[in-house]
Formats: sequence, structure tokens, C-alpha cells
Amino acid sequence: MNTVLAAPASGASFTQGLGAVGLSSLAAAGFIVLIIAIRNRSKITRKYFDDRRYLAGLAAVTGVLFIIAGGTWRMLALGIHGTAASTLTDPNLVAGASPAGMALILTTLAFLPEWQRRIPPAFFGLGAGVAWGLAGALWGILFKVIGSMLEKLA
Repeated sequence: MNTVLAAPASGASFTQGLGAVGLSSLAAAGFIVLIIAIRNRSKITRKYFDDRRYLAGLAAVTGVLFIIAGGTWRMLALGIHGTAASTLTDPNLVAGASPAGMALILTTLAFLPEWQRRIPPAFFGLGAGVAWGLAGALWGILFKVIGSMLEKLA
């Protein structure tokens, strides 16, 4: 029997060239890239993520990806966000912060300080990505835009 390979349909997009990757696989890949970027041992990560703000951005996108992937990834993201939020909502620091306020605080901590180490911007960036989805309003729009772009890849 002869098998004929047909050209992709005209509605096919570039992202379909990756095949059925799935959101969980994208979350795993994002997590691996984030760990490699935090360690800063690769030439590629030193080139693109040497600036801590880019590292925080990668972490935020990874946090969004964790939430939309669901399952264990969502639980991991909510745990990291809970840890970041609980350290900031101490009554002596920021008592009674709303979800939108927490998103603002985590985003500020991820992107504005000149961090000497690589862990804090990654930690706060991951928490910020999760907080954007929980906060709604403008933060929710940012979350949905990033999430829909990532879902197109899956």
C-alpha cells in the first residue's frame, strides 16, 4: 500500500510544526530554562538573561504557564506565590494587601531593584506571573494575553 503525504492544510500555522507539545510539556521546558537561567552556566542564558529584568520576565511568563498548564504545575505556582505573598503580607510590612496590590508589589520587586543575586528576581517574577492571574482587572488582561500566546504554542 502506498502512503501519500499531503501538504499541510492552508489553515496550518507555524506553531503546528512543533506538533502536539501540550501545556504541561511547555511548563516543564519553561521550568528547565528558568533553572538554567538562574544558574547562569550557559552561553545562551548569559547572553539573554544576564540582565535580572529579563530573568524576572522569564520567571513571570513561566508562572503564567504553570497556572494555565494546571495540575501539579498549578499547585507548584500557587505554592511559590503563597510563599512570596505571605512574606510580604506580614502585619509589620503590608497588612491587608488586595490581590491587585500584591500583583503590583511582586511586579515591583521583580523588575525594579538592582538585584545582586539571581534568585530574588526569579522568585518574585514567578510570584508576579501567578498574581496577575489572581488579581484580575489590568493584571488579568496581561495574564490572559501571555496565556493565550502560550496556548497557541501548545
